Parts: sequence; C-alpha cells; structure tokens
Amino acid sequence: MDFVFLCFMISFSVTNAGLSGPRAVNGTEGHSVNITCTYGRYFSNFPKYWCKGSDWVSCTILVQTIGRNMTTSDGRISIKDDTKVREFSVTMKHLTLNDEGWYWCAIMRVFIDLRSRVKLNIIENTSTAKDIWKHNTNYNRIWNIMRWIFLAILLVWGIVTARM
Repeated sequence: MDFVFLCFMISFSVTNAGLSGPRAVNGTEGHSVNITCTYGRYFSNFPKYWCKGSDWVSCTILVQTIGRNMTTSDGRISIKDDTKVREFSVTMKHLTLNDEGWYWCAIMRVFIDLRSRVKLNIIENTSTAKDIWKHNTNYNRIWNIMRWIFLAILLVWGIVTARM
C-alpha cells in the first residue's frame, strides 16, 4: 500500500514537468499577442487547450485543439499545435482591457490535466490611431445630425423658390 501511494505521489509531483509556458505576457489594447507553451514528447497526441480563470477550478476553456488547429467562433482566439517541435501557441487578436487576467496553457489527460498558469497584462493603447478613430466617430455623429438639417433647409428653399 505504501509503495502504491509513493508511486502516485511521485507521478503527481511531476505532472506539470511535461508542460511549461511563460509566467507573464504583455499585450497592447487593440493589438495581438502570441503565447507559446512547450510540452514533452509523450504528450504530442493529447488535446491542448487555453482557458481563463484565476484558479484552476474556475477555469473556462476558450479554445482547444481539434486535430492541430482551432479558432474560436468570433475569430479572436486561435490555437495551433506543432507536434514536431512539441509546442502549441495561442494567438489572441484585438485585445481589450477586459482580456487582462490569469490564463492556463493545458493538456487534456484522463485523470489530471497538465497545466501552466500565465498572467496576461494589457497595456492601454493611447496611440494617435485610437484618438483619430474617436475623432472620426464624433465627426460622424455631427454629420448625421447636420445632413438632416441641410435636407430640411433644401426642402424649405425648394418650396419657397417654387412659389415665387
């Protein structure tokens, strides 16, 4: 009995030895970020996934491999598994400040999934392009109001000139 327990504890203690990822990754709002996780050769044929949650129990799977590649339905998050170099990469596009938080690189196994915790930090984008977009949005709002005013003026002018 003690021998079985010892074997279990040894195998449990090295379960994360087969998977590693970065501790933290920085991304910029509106841009993309790529996270690469490496794994041991034994895990090449196991499904890989990317989930979000501060702790493992509350982790929600965002994307997982079906075969070697998969993209979320909105196209923002994709995962690719390269079994030759034994790494899988997750790409997150069009980052928002809400994307910041704890994520997990993980490999699905029968009893205990392998996992590696990653902190994603999002840097607020204060670039000129963002300011131009805001400016254009305000311009569009003003133009939407002004065009109706111009239409009303043209109609009144047309009516007045037709009566003369």
